[in-house]
Amino acid sequence: MRLTRDTRDTLLMGAAIGGFTAVLLLVVELFLRWPWQWMVPLPATGFVFGVLLAAMSLGDEERAADRRENSRVILLAWACLNGGRCETDPAAFTTDGEGWELPASPLFRGSLLAVGHRDGVEVGISCSAHRDPEADSNQPMTILVRLSEERSPARVHHRKLHRLGLGDVASAAMGGRELWVKYDGWPHDFGELNAQVDAAVRLASSVQEA
Repeated sequence: MRLTRDTRDTLLMGAAIGGFTAVLLLVVELFLRWPWQWMVPLPATGFVFGVLLAAMSLGDEERAADRRENSRVILLAWACLNGGRCETDPAAFTTDGEGWELPASPLFRGSLLAVGHRDGVEVGISCSAHRDPEADSNQPMTILVRLSEERSPARVHHRKLHRLGLGDVASAAMGGRELWVKYDGWPHDFGELNAQVDAAVRLASSVQEA
């Protein structure tokens, strides 16, 4: 099996930690003159500890990769069912001739991107791997809805969000011809993502009627 670059880096880090611990114990032994019976077990224990630490980090990395792949499959399924597409580069949406508007938004950036039409409205979903202080998340998800007319920049009150069933929303706002809703975390369930998109579309409709 071919190791990824991140996997190799993790294993090298573990070996380096283990090797450094072993050397440090040997240096300490020279000054403290520990019994010779300790010279082999202690460095060996340090090395094993480093390898175990690398294995734990590698396990965390693999679980994170599985979660990312699950989110990608969910976004791809959503896009296919809503006449859209799923990509990793915003530029891919501007060259397909479909006339998408939301990919031009500065909020439509991330590692996983999808657009589609829900109830005749253009919807965009962006999943980022960069920390978003507003969403207080290292993996924020933003759902964008294209509005039919220009709106002044404003935030949406949490009372209205809960009344429309948006659930655990980090923040929601609008400006220009966009409304966006931010969540803490990438999608992990197709049904939940569908419900979040539907709620965002209902929110956009209520905002435009106000």
